[in-house]
Amino acid sequence: MRAAPKGIEVPATPVGPSIKRKGSVLMKKQAIVLAALLAATAVHAESPAQGYIGVAGGVSHVNMDCTGTTSCDTSDTGAKLVGGYNFGNGFSLEAGYVTFGKFKGADGTMSVTIKPTALTLGAAFALPLSTDWGMNVRLGIAQVKTKASATVGTLSGSDSESKAKVYAGLGLTYAIAKSVKLELGVDSTQAQFAGEKATLRLVSLGATFAF
Repeated sequence: MRAAPKGIEVPATPVGPSIKRKGSVLMKKQAIVLAALLAATAVHAESPAQGYIGVAGGVSHVNMDCTGTTSCDTSDTGAKLVGGYNFGNGFSLEAGYVTFGKFKGADGTMSVTIKPTALTLGAAFALPLSTDWGMNVRLGIAQVKTKASATVGTLSGSDSESKAKVYAGLGLTYAIAKSVKLELGVDSTQAQFAGEKATLRLVSLGATFAF
């Protein structure tokens, strides 16, 4: 590095104070984030371990290929029943039963009806959004049974197939009492029959009762 000529003063660059200011702002932001995480953890810690059951009903949908059909009904009414145990830190284990209703398709000479149901087992995590509002995130395995019935003229027959599939759900909750919560949820998994796959979805409104 070349030295500055004699008689010319090189102004000092205020590097130190600038770095200190930036470091102070960063530390404040980190402190805010840490405080928020600790607050959420504290809310979970205040919740005692307890069991609960939930019931819900709503609109179901199957994402199946209707190409070549003269009529195709991909929506119906579905319902679910859930039982779980909350371990007191926002984490729960759940088991449930879901019926997705019936879906029909016809091409003029043949009609087909499928009826998917599922037994679910998985984990749920409750995230508090405020004093009364919260969010549930679910992930697990579903044993999906797809029953298919076909009619051609006067002939008819049926068969079923069961497959293990990934199950996921998301719910928005509102506490109307200490042990009762309303939940608007979406649950999804997949049906499979004769090599054909279709995504199942249930949008439901229900209630959860803790005991």
